[in-house]
Amino acid sequence: MGNESNGSMDRNHGRYCVMIKKSVVIVLAAVTILTCGWLILGLMSSLDIPSNKNDQFASEQKWRVDQRSDIDSCEKQIIKNQIDLKRANERQISGRAFQTQILVLLIIVLQLILIVFVILIRRTPYSFQKTS
Repeated sequence: MGNESNGSMDRNHGRYCVMIKKSVVIVLAAVTILTCGWLILGLMSSLDIPSNKNDQFASEQKWRVDQRSDIDSCEKQIIKNQIDLKRANERQISGRAFQTQILVLLIIVLQLILIVFVILIRRTPYSFQKTS
């Protein structure tokens, strides 16, 4: 009789451990999802969404430089090259931010799938074996 009570305690202890493990996995996945969401929102400012307008603005800046008569042609070319370089850097930063957001979105989807599997998986009950 004493052995039977120890067996049921072991089974209950196993169930509690699985419940604790599931809750830890769910909490860590939720923290990961929140962190990824924060990263996505943080990178929104780096995206070059109205790229046509930004290109047009850069063209207007270069046109204004061409119209200035107080600087010589070498300085005009340097300023225009700086405008082009700044625009190219903004495009690169935007591209990296977009790639990072896609990767983070994939991580969020994987974490959601993990949470669904952890919630749906049930632990198989112990089979009762007769000990003689």
